[in-house]
Amino acid sequence: MDKFDLIKKSLKGHPTEKVPYAIWKHFPEFDKSPEGLFKAQMDFQNKFDSDIMKISISGRAFASDFGAEIGGYDPVSGSRVGVKYPIEVLEDWWNVKKIDVSKGEFGKQIKAMKLIHPEVEGKVPTMMTVFSPLMVASEIDRNLVSHYRKDPQLVGDQLEIIISAMTEFTETSIEAGADGIFLATQHFNDRLTTEERIELEFKPLKSLVKKTIKKNNFVVLHLHGEDPDYKLATKLPIDAINWHDQQTSPSLSEAREMFKGGLLGGLNAESWKSISDPLDIVSLIVSVYESFKGPGLIIAPGCVIPQFVNDSTIDAAVTTIKNLKK
Repeated sequence: MDKFDLIKKSLKGHPTEKVPYAIWKHFPEFDKSPEGLFKAQMDFQNKFDSDIMKISISGRAFASDFGAEIGGYDPVSGSRVGVKYPIEVLEDWWNVKKIDVSKGEFGKQIKAMKLIHPEVEGKVPTMMTVFSPLMVASEIDRNLVSHYRKDPQLVGDQLEIIISAMTEFTETSIEAGADGIFLATQHFNDRLTTEERIELEFKPLKSLVKKTIKKNNFVVLHLHGEDPDYKLATKLPIDAINWHDQQTSPSLSEAREMFKGGLLGGLNAESWKSISDPLDIVSLIVSVYESFKGPGLIIAPGCVIPQFVNDSTIDAAVTTIKNLKK
């Protein structure tokens, strides 16, 4: 069974002959250019042979084209950090203008996808990282929620510009060769009211997927943060869900009862900082796998493999997964 068949079955929640896995991390020393990201992604894939290749673009890349000033990177996640937010007061939302996704940081990520695709075509499924439009908005306006509550009409109307950009980026990424998308959101939780979640997250995400994803593509939804609205998330047109399953509810087994598609999780890589011997993670992975009841699990980090995790530890994790018995 090749990687495409393996992942196709897993995303449908069907049993597979082996345990699939997807591992990813940020490459802050390389993701400033398409060529650098291409090299880092290929080196990582060739070394660890993931069953899905997630394109881990520079964090906050999308916000940069909307005027955000980006600085160094978080030493744990490896994602870029914001230095200056272009929206400081509510009226600044009027300054949000339509952008050309073929240029700037958007364009760089698409170019990276174009470089990667010929190298992996037919070998491993790829998924481009796509941020929720609201997540991008929060990276240009640190007071996004309060500004929205003051003037939902203004912020809602201007948010359409970002929704359009992320939709165009997704469509162009698929055209560049991505087999699917890793659709990340940070607001599918109690940071918003239920009504706000539906209006600002659910509806835009549903629209984005409906407009861009074709029959042969797939969508992995990443729910960042604690206590995600999992029930609402399962109503989106998605194939799989990824969340901090080892740190917050629902558990993998609980999620299996709520959602019949693929589940990506099982690795609480953030906790590996206290592990001195890479072999110590073997029991952690085995325990998670044996306690999970049901098919459709793709073992993956709940968010991202931290920068402090070295290659020998990742290698131990991969070897452990490959030795799991179905």
